[in-house]
Amino acid sequence: MEKLKLSSEVRDLSEKLSTIRWNKLIPWVVYGHKFPSKGIQVWYSDFLKTFRTGWHTHIVELTIDWKKHDVLIHEVQKHPVTWDFQHVDFMALAAGEKIHVKIPLVLVGSAPATREWGLVSQSVHEVEVKCFPKDLVDSIEIDISGLTEIWSSIHLVDVKIDSKFEILTHLDLPVVTILETKAEKEEVIETSVADVETTEQKETTETKEEEK
Repeated sequence: MEKLKLSSEVRDLSEKLSTIRWNKLIPWVVYGHKFPSKGIQVWYSDFLKTFRTGWHTHIVELTIDWKKHDVLIHEVQKHPVTWDFQHVDFMALAAGEKIHVKIPLVLVGSAPATREWGLVSQSVHEVEVKCFPKDLVDSIEIDISGLTEIWSSIHLVDVKIDSKFEILTHLDLPVVTILETKAEKEEVIETSVADVETTEQKETTETKEEEK
């Protein structure tokens, strides 16, 4: 996986956070095992590019004081109204040490059961794993082309995941299930027919009363 690159600078801790944000910068904190916690700041536009590329499992090569460090974006805080980035936590990576991350689960293929009014419902969207940073992937794909019947499902234990990942999420969780919607559609049709019949009966009654 290609590393993302981001440059930053150590910030003055006495400076107000509101001032930093006003200047189109984002305050950050870098922490990790055997890594002294540091307060830094980066340009908002630079981080936005990195974030859009995909930050869940991408290693970021962060430059601080001309030194490069491999980090992961651990947590992002946004403004509750504007949704602008307010603060970000970096987790420094140590060589030879495994990390805990959440990898997105992506559905691929087409489920034949959807032709029979089935609806694909995904209940688990990511899996928590423990692995070495070099083994990180953007996502784990799940092929749903084998779901041929209503209420058929795929559990996490059924998903083929490389042995280099130590799965921390419960394996018995259903990741995707085919729900039945045909009954709902039949009910809608029956209701519509009943409404039409009621309307016709009403019109017939009104016509007879007018003739009298």
